[in-house]
Amino acid sequence: MEEMGLLLKLQELDLELHRFEAERAKLPAEMEQLEQQYGQFNTGLESQEAALKALKVAIREAESKTAHLEEISTKYKQQLLTVKTNREYSALLTEIESVKREKEELEEQIIKQMEKTETASREIEQLKQKLSELGAAKKEKQTELDLRLREIGGEISVRKQKRQELSRQVKTPVLRLYERIMSSRVNRAVVALHNGSCGGCFAHVPLQKVAAIRKGNQIHTCEGCGRILYYEDNQAS
Repeated sequence: MEEMGLLLKLQELDLELHRFEAERAKLPAEMEQLEQQYGQFNTGLESQEAALKALKVAIREAESKTAHLEEISTKYKQQLLTVKTNREYSALLTEIESVKREKEELEEQIIKQMEKTETASREIEQLKQKLSELGAAKKEKQTELDLRLREIGGEISVRKQKRQELSRQVKTPVLRLYERIMSSRVNRAVVALHNGSCGGCFAHVPLQKVAAIRKGNQIHTCEGCGRILYYEDNQAS
């Protein structure tokens, strides 16, 4: 039956169209994944740079306080030379010791903060390197994606044109039946008989109907799933 041959060709085109359209729909997700990864690293970089900036501010403030404490300590030491009582002398020594401890604590904080700035600086350089690599990968991927999308667009356009030409050769009622079945499934609307069963849902097909399908005089559908059935010449009776 010539019409069955047309339906099979039409179905093959539709399956190819479905594959290309599915690929086209999936491709942007790959780019989105790279964009998301790039965004995460960029956010990490901004966070590290902000932390480094805060550390440097804290170090400058601590250094300023240390210098101020040094001035106070020097002032107290000079006052030791002018005090007239043991009580005043003892009080100044206590102040000098207190200032010394505070200054030492600040200096220890500065050392720790400087170590943190070195670590943060290394991490920032690593993040910048990773961002540079991701940026290059993103650019390359976008180029590949654009090329593939153009290729897919061309393939789809060619097949849609072929489909249009082919569908004109199929009788309208048969075409409507085929398209109704195809629209309700993501797989095939036209399936072959296999050992007396539907090739789609595997439901048993009565022998009388098998014989009618084999003759190929008209369109027959499966009573189980509604697919259009055809007989392959190379299978056993």
